[in-house]
Amino acid sequence: MSFEINSKVKILEQPQTIALNAIAERLKNEGKDIVNMVLGEPDFATPKKIIDAATKSMNDGFTHYVSSMGLPELRRKIADKLRDTNNVSYDTAEIIVTPSAKFAIYLALTAFLNDGDEVLILDPSWVSYKALVQLAGATPISVALDYESNYTLTVAQLEKQLTPRTRMIILNTPNNPTGRVFSAEENRILVDFIKEHDLLAVCDEIYESIVFDHHQHVSLASFPEIKANVITVNGFSKSHAMTGWRIGYLAADKKLIAEMLKVQMQVVTCTASFVQAAAITAFDCAAEVASMVAQYRERRDYLVEALNTIPGFHCRPPEGTFYALPRIDYKGMNSDELSAFILENAQVLLTPGSAYGRGTEKTLRISYATSIEKIEEAIKRLRKIFV
Repeated sequence: MSFEINSKVKILEQPQTIALNAIAERLKNEGKDIVNMVLGEPDFATPKKIIDAATKSMNDGFTHYVSSMGLPELRRKIADKLRDTNNVSYDTAEIIVTPSAKFAIYLALTAFLNDGDEVLILDPSWVSYKALVQLAGATPISVALDYESNYTLTVAQLEKQLTPRTRMIILNTPNNPTGRVFSAEENRILVDFIKEHDLLAVCDEIYESIVFDHHQHVSLASFPEIKANVITVNGFSKSHAMTGWRIGYLAADKKLIAEMLKVQMQVVTCTASFVQAAAITAFDCAAEVASMVAQYRERRDYLVEALNTIPGFHCRPPEGTFYALPRIDYKGMNSDELSAFILENAQVLLTPGSAYGRGTEKTLRISYATSIEKIEEAIKRLRKIFV
């Protein structure tokens, strides 16, 4: 059979985190004892009351199509949450429930980007942003932040990459992989920049509940002067350990919602009915979420302190998320060489910083969304090879 691959698909690469996890599974099946600290997936079970709600919905026969917008009761819960937690007022008609936060981002890019448009992405960044921009026919433009400044954003960095073709900026705070949370000063820079250049801003807030110490997550849509420019994306995967449920949402001005809804209707019709019914219950799980965050904090504290005792390792405490991004100075190795060296000699799998774009030289992303016992074992093995 002869066929031609779509040019937009041809340039895509498999996400490195998924590829590395496949390597871990293969080595595990070969009998190797691998400590896998790659995937950004909570090791906790989904709260039981959410599971019970899904089971009840299915047993009650709630297994058919629903509105492409999402269940009205769920959108009401989301609107209430955005008002009470994020200080943003959205009507239920300004919210779409999507089959994952990733798909919400896909909707935003597909609806508003054309071939040749440019999208600013702050690097280091999640592995899928660039690929999703390319699928939409646009060009991802890296705004490179640097390790030395703890990935602090400046106006000059943004202005340097701005061109007449710039249409959008993708923002992620708390950030994967750096663990940074935008400061008040950085939020002000972004608000002024978005307003001055009239850009659309896709704000990925999937880690908003996982914030530590004195740091505070602020939704850019809470700034009235740019609310109409902002598409807020969130979900339940990280906060409620619901990665496999595939449910997220976006909130935006009605004019934007109308266009994204057309894409949702044509591509997936709707998000699974019984999954949405279960997600309603997620808003009654504050105690469970708080417990998870407390354990992430304990793991973070142990991991950072332990890493900084290993020769060549330099690790700042993450301000949010469940990722650390230490920098390692060891025999001149870059991040890919470090990842391979550690896997071969310690059987610990870590993601090379190179997977996340510029500003990641000699860094490794370490997910501490895993048990403290696995973290301790990883540290034990690392200490043996870094001497």
